[in-house]
Amino acid sequence: MTTIDTDIGFAKPPLLRVIFILNALKIFLALGLLIGFKYYDLQVGTVGGPSAVTLIFWTMIGYIVTFAAIVASIVKRSIIGLRAAIVTDFLISFPAKAFVGFAVALIGLGLSFTQPVKAYFAWRPK
Repeated sequence: MTTIDTDIGFAKPPLLRVIFILNALKIFLALGLLIGFKYYDLQVGTVGGPSAVTLIFWTMIGYIVTFAAIVASIVKRSIIGLRAAIVTDFLISFPAKAFVGFAVALIGLGLSFTQPVKAYFAWRPK
């Protein structure tokens, strides 16, 4: 008879999934804005044209890099890495004045201090 290891690790809490999903949605929002400004000549107030496309493009690239860092931190169970990636994500939003980026980063940082998320990162295999 074989023995099955039922200790597969502490499950990810829903609040950690919220951080993940919000950051993923932020990338899609940036992509939608990029497409709107590039191909549909979208203009919001005085923002528009090639300079807006360039700024949104580099902001989106920054979001993708920090999202990869967030995923790596979750996989390695590094809460310091997660928080550093979220703070970096917040700073990336400054040049574009991306208020949604600020809000998502602040929400993610706040959620990283909740008890279920801290417990997930504190768990170690036996």
